[in-house]
Amino acid sequence: MSGPKKPRREDEDIIFLETESRGDVARALAEAERAIEAVEEKHRKHEAARPVAVAARAPEPKPAHAPPVPAEPDPRLAVLEDQLATERERAIRAEEDSGRVREALLRKSADFDNLKRRTEKDKAEYFRFALAEALAEILGVVDNFERALAHRADATGDEFHAGIDMIARQLTDTLKKYGVEEVPAMGLVFDPNVHEAVVREETDSAAPGTVLEVFQRGYLLNDRLLRPARVKVAASVAAGDANG
Repeated sequence: MSGPKKPRREDEDIIFLETESRGDVARALAEAERAIEAVEEKHRKHEAARPVAVAARAPEPKPAHAPPVPAEPDPRLAVLEDQLATERERAIRAEEDSGRVREALLRKSADFDNLKRRTEKDKAEYFRFALAEALAEILGVVDNFERALAHRADATGDEFHAGIDMIARQLTDTLKKYGVEEVPAMGLVFDPNVHEAVVREETDSAAPGTVLEVFQRGYLLNDRLLRPARVKVAASVAAGDANG
Protein backbone atom coordinates (compact mmCIF):
# COMPACT_ATOMS: atom_id res chain seq x y z
CA MET A 1 0.00 0.00 0.00
CA SER A 2 1.14 3.38 -0.55
CA GLY A 3 0.76 6.07 2.05
CA PRO A 4 -0.48 9.57 1.50
CA LYS A 5 1.66 11.83 -0.68
CA LYS A 6 3.15 15.06 0.67
CA PRO A 7 1.95 18.18 -1.01
CA ARG A 8 4.27 19.57 -3.69
CA ARG A 9 5.71 23.08 -3.24
CA GLU A 10 5.54 25.41 -6.21
CA ASP A 11 9.20 26.41 -6.11
CA GLU A 12 10.47 22.87 -5.95
CA ASP A 13 10.41 20.23 -8.59
CA ILE A 14 10.95 17.39 -6.11
CA ILE A 15 8.74 14.38 -6.60
CA PHE A 16 7.85 12.26 -3.53
CA LEU A 17 7.05 8.68 -4.36
CA GLU A 18 6.31 5.66 -2.19
CA THR A 19 7.37 2.32 -3.60
CA GLU A 20 7.68 -1.07 -2.12
CA SER A 21 10.22 -2.46 -4.48
CA ARG A 22 13.82 -1.75 -4.99
CA GLY A 23 13.22 -0.84 -8.55
CA ASP A 24 10.84 1.67 -7.47
CA VAL A 25 13.45 2.96 -5.05
CA ALA A 26 16.04 3.24 -7.80
CA ARG A 27 13.65 5.02 -10.01
CA ALA A 28 12.74 7.28 -7.19
CA LEU A 29 16.38 8.11 -6.52
CA ALA A 30 17.00 8.83 -10.15
CA GLU A 31 13.98 11.05 -10.31
CA ALA A 32 15.14 12.74 -7.10
CA GLU A 33 18.52 13.42 -8.60
CA ARG A 34 16.91 14.90 -11.68
CA ALA A 35 14.65 16.96 -9.52
CA ILE A 36 17.62 18.23 -7.55
CA GLU A 37 19.42 19.09 -10.74
CA ALA A 38 16.36 20.90 -12.01
CA VAL A 39 16.08 22.85 -8.78
CA GLU A 40 19.74 23.77 -8.92
CA GLU A 41 19.39 24.81 -12.56
CA LYS A 42 16.36 26.93 -11.72
CA HIS A 43 18.23 28.44 -8.80
CA ARG A 44 21.16 29.31 -11.02
CA LYS A 45 18.85 30.97 -13.56
CA HIS A 46 17.15 32.90 -10.77
CA GLU A 47 20.48 34.11 -9.43
CA ALA A 48 21.57 35.06 -12.91
CA ALA A 49 18.40 37.12 -13.45
CA ARG A 50 18.75 39.09 -10.18
CA PRO A 51 20.45 42.52 -10.53
CA VAL A 52 23.90 42.52 -9.19
CA ALA A 53 24.30 45.17 -6.48
CA VAL A 54 27.37 47.23 -7.01
CA ALA A 55 29.21 47.51 -3.81
CA ALA A 56 29.96 51.08 -2.87
CA ARG A 57 33.58 51.77 -3.25
CA ALA A 58 35.21 53.04 -0.21
CA PRO A 59 36.67 56.50 -0.67
CA GLU A 60 40.27 56.36 -1.47
CA PRO A 61 42.25 57.76 1.34
CA LYS A 62 43.68 61.13 0.55
CA PRO A 63 47.37 61.14 0.45
CA ALA A 64 48.89 62.77 3.45
CA HIS A 65 50.51 66.12 2.80
CA ALA A 66 54.12 65.55 2.27
CA PRO A 67 56.44 68.08 3.89
CA PRO A 68 57.40 70.83 1.41
CA VAL A 69 60.71 70.38 -0.18
CA PRO A 70 62.81 73.47 0.42
CA ALA A 71 63.54 75.31 -2.83
CA GLU A 72 67.07 76.05 -3.75
CA PRO A 73 67.96 79.72 -3.12
CA ASP A 74 68.03 81.91 -6.22
CA PRO A 75 71.42 83.62 -6.53
CA ARG A 76 69.75 86.65 -8.12
CA LEU A 77 67.74 87.18 -4.94
CA ALA A 78 70.91 87.46 -2.90
CA VAL A 79 72.28 90.03 -5.36
CA LEU A 80 69.08 92.07 -5.14
CA GLU A 81 69.15 91.96 -1.34
CA ASP A 82 72.75 93.23 -1.35
CA GLN A 83 71.81 96.03 -3.73
CA LEU A 84 68.82 96.93 -1.58
CA ALA A 85 70.97 97.08 1.54
CA THR A 86 73.51 99.26 -0.29
CA GLU A 87 70.84 101.65 -1.52
CA ARG A 88 69.30 101.82 1.95
CA GLU A 89 72.66 102.77 3.47
CA ARG A 90 73.21 105.32 0.71
CA ALA A 91 69.77 106.84 1.35
CA ILE A 92 70.51 107.07 5.08
CA ARG A 93 73.84 108.81 4.41
CA ALA A 94 72.19 111.16 1.89
CA GLU A 95 69.50 112.05 4.43
CA GLU A 96 72.14 112.77 7.07
CA ASP A 97 74.13 114.88 4.60
CA SER A 98 71.00 116.78 3.54
CA GLY A 99 70.22 117.43 7.21
CA ARG A 100 73.68 118.87 7.77
CA VAL A 101 73.43 120.97 4.61
CA ARG A 102 69.97 122.19 5.66
CA GLU A 103 71.30 123.25 9.06
CA ALA A 104 74.24 125.00 7.41
CA LEU A 105 71.90 126.82 5.03
CA LEU A 106 69.70 127.90 7.91
CA ARG A 107 72.72 129.25 9.77
CA LYS A 108 73.97 131.05 6.65
CA SER A 109 70.50 132.46 6.03
CA ALA A 110 70.31 133.73 9.60
CA ASP A 111 73.81 135.24 9.30
CA PHE A 112 72.81 136.89 6.01
CA ASP A 113 69.66 138.36 7.56
CA ASN A 114 71.67 139.70 10.47
CA LEU A 115 74.27 141.16 8.11
CA LYS A 116 71.53 142.72 5.97
CA ARG A 117 69.88 144.34 8.97
CA ARG A 118 73.23 145.54 10.27
CA THR A 119 74.16 146.93 6.83
CA GLU A 120 70.85 148.74 6.48
CA LYS A 121 71.29 150.19 9.95
CA ASP A 122 74.86 151.29 9.16
CA LYS A 123 73.69 152.73 5.84
CA ALA A 124 70.92 154.70 7.51
CA GLU A 125 73.39 155.96 10.12
CA TYR A 126 75.84 156.92 7.37
CA PHE A 127 73.25 158.96 5.47
CA ARG A 128 72.12 160.59 8.67
CA PHE A 129 75.62 161.79 9.47
CA ALA A 130 77.31 161.78 6.05
CA LEU A 131 77.28 165.57 5.89
CA ALA A 132 78.46 166.05 9.44
CA GLU A 133 82.01 166.96 8.41
CA ALA A 134 80.90 169.31 5.64
CA LEU A 135 78.32 170.98 7.81
CA ALA A 136 80.87 171.44 10.58
CA GLU A 137 83.07 173.42 8.19
CA ILE A 138 80.12 175.39 6.86
CA LEU A 139 79.23 176.28 10.42
CA GLY A 140 82.71 177.82 10.70
CA VAL A 141 81.81 180.05 7.76
CA VAL A 142 78.53 180.95 9.46
CA ASP A 143 80.44 181.87 12.63
CA ASN A 144 82.69 184.26 10.68
CA PHE A 145 79.68 185.79 8.99
CA GLU A 146 77.96 186.39 12.32
CA ARG A 147 81.11 187.99 13.76
CA ALA A 148 81.32 190.28 10.74
CA LEU A 149 77.73 191.34 11.23
CA ALA A 150 78.32 191.90 14.94
CA HIS A 151 81.22 194.35 14.26
CA ARG A 152 79.86 196.07 11.19
CA ALA A 153 78.97 199.14 13.21
CA ASP A 154 82.57 199.54 14.40
CA ALA A 155 84.21 198.72 11.06
CA THR A 156 84.66 201.04 8.13
CA GLY A 157 82.99 200.30 4.85
CA ASP A 158 86.12 198.93 3.24
CA GLU A 159 86.92 196.68 6.19
CA PHE A 160 83.37 195.31 6.25
CA HIS A 161 83.40 194.63 2.55
CA ALA A 162 86.78 192.94 2.82
CA GLY A 163 85.46 190.75 5.63
CA ILE A 164 82.40 189.76 3.61
CA ASP A 165 84.60 188.91 0.59
CA MET A 166 86.81 186.75 2.83
CA ILE A 167 83.76 184.87 4.17
CA ALA A 168 82.46 184.31 0.62
CA ARG A 169 85.81 182.86 -0.49
CA GLN A 170 85.88 180.62 2.60
CA LEU A 171 82.39 179.33 1.77
CA THR A 172 83.33 178.72 -1.86
CA ASP A 173 86.47 176.82 -0.87
CA THR A 174 84.49 174.68 1.58
CA LEU A 175 81.93 173.78 -1.08
CA LYS A 176 84.69 172.91 -3.59
CA LYS A 177 86.29 170.65 -0.98
CA TYR A 178 83.14 168.53 -1.02
CA GLY A 179 82.66 168.54 -4.79
CA VAL A 180 80.27 171.49 -5.10
CA GLU A 181 81.19 173.89 -7.91
CA GLU A 182 79.44 176.80 -9.59
CA VAL A 183 77.92 176.27 -13.04
CA PRO A 184 79.68 178.67 -15.43
CA ALA A 185 77.14 180.85 -17.20
CA MET A 186 78.00 184.54 -17.63
CA GLY A 187 78.99 185.37 -21.25
CA LEU A 188 78.70 181.77 -22.39
CA VAL A 189 76.33 180.25 -24.94
CA PHE A 190 73.07 179.13 -23.37
CA ASP A 191 73.17 175.40 -22.48
CA PRO A 192 69.73 173.95 -21.66
CA ASN A 193 71.42 171.12 -19.75
CA VAL A 194 72.73 173.45 -17.02
CA HIS A 195 71.00 176.76 -17.70
CA GLU A 196 67.42 177.89 -17.23
CA ALA A 197 66.35 180.86 -19.37
CA VAL A 198 64.23 183.19 -17.30
CA VAL A 199 64.32 186.22 -19.58
CA ARG A 200 65.04 186.69 -23.31
CA GLU A 201 66.28 190.13 -24.30
CA GLU A 202 66.60 191.43 -27.87
CA THR A 203 70.00 193.08 -28.27
CA ASP A 204 72.70 193.74 -30.81
CA SER A 205 75.45 193.83 -28.17
CA ALA A 206 75.78 190.04 -28.00
CA ALA A 207 75.17 187.12 -30.26
CA PRO A 208 71.80 185.46 -29.97
CA GLY A 209 71.80 182.74 -27.29
CA THR A 210 74.48 184.39 -25.18
CA VAL A 211 73.93 184.56 -21.41
CA LEU A 212 73.68 188.26 -20.53
CA GLU A 213 73.00 188.04 -16.81
CA VAL A 214 72.86 185.42 -14.00
CA PHE A 215 69.93 185.81 -11.67
CA GLN A 216 70.74 182.75 -9.58
CA ARG A 217 73.88 180.69 -9.67
CA GLY A 218 73.75 177.01 -10.53
CA TYR A 219 75.84 174.32 -8.89
CA LEU A 220 77.27 170.88 -9.70
CA LEU A 221 78.02 168.12 -7.21
CA ASN A 222 80.81 165.91 -8.55
CA ASP A 223 79.77 166.86 -12.11
CA ARG A 224 76.10 166.12 -11.41
CA LEU A 225 73.70 169.04 -11.65
CA LEU A 226 72.33 170.17 -8.30
CA ARG A 227 70.39 173.07 -9.75
CA PRO A 228 70.58 174.99 -13.04
CA ALA A 229 71.68 178.60 -13.29
CA ARG A 230 68.78 180.97 -13.88
CA VAL A 231 69.88 183.45 -16.57
CA LYS A 232 68.94 186.14 -19.09
CA VAL A 233 69.60 185.15 -22.70
CA ALA A 234 70.24 187.44 -25.68
CA ALA A 235 67.89 187.27 -28.64
CA SER A 236 68.18 188.77 -32.13
CA VAL A 237 66.46 192.06 -32.79
CA ALA A 238 63.30 191.85 -34.90
CA ALA A 239 63.53 193.25 -38.45
CA GLY A 240 60.82 195.92 -37.87
CA ASP A 241 62.53 197.20 -34.72
CA ALA A 242 65.89 197.40 -36.47
CA ASN A 243 64.49 199.53 -39.36
CA GLY A 244 62.61 201.79 -36.98
